[in-house]
Amino acid sequence: MKKFAVIVLVLMLSVVFIDMASAQVKTVKGPNAMAYEKASDESVINRVGDWFATRGKSDKEKQAILSERKVKRATAKLKKQADKKAKQAKVKMNKAGKGMGKGLKMPKK
Repeated sequence: MKKFAVIVLVLMLSVVFIDMASAQVKTVKGPNAMAYEKASDESVINRVGDWFATRGKSDKEKQAILSERKVKRATAKLKKQADKKAKQAKVKMNKAGKGMGKGLKMPKK
């Protein structure tokens, strides 16, 4: 009985450690992802473009142009993130569908 309890305990601990190890692997990010997180919306390229766009304008015009460009960048960034999330969801749905649909045939219309 003691041997059985020890075996069960060892199996449970091994499952826990394997699960923890696999969870850590999933959270590792590549250099591109880490650079993207640390990147600023006020990059040098954006600032130079803004400088050229506002060169020779009055202060009121400068503020209007800068705010318009900032809104455009923000909407483009949000659209890109939404597209990425939609693509990830589609991949997950396809993977889930493949796993569940093995051996099943869809009816033809």
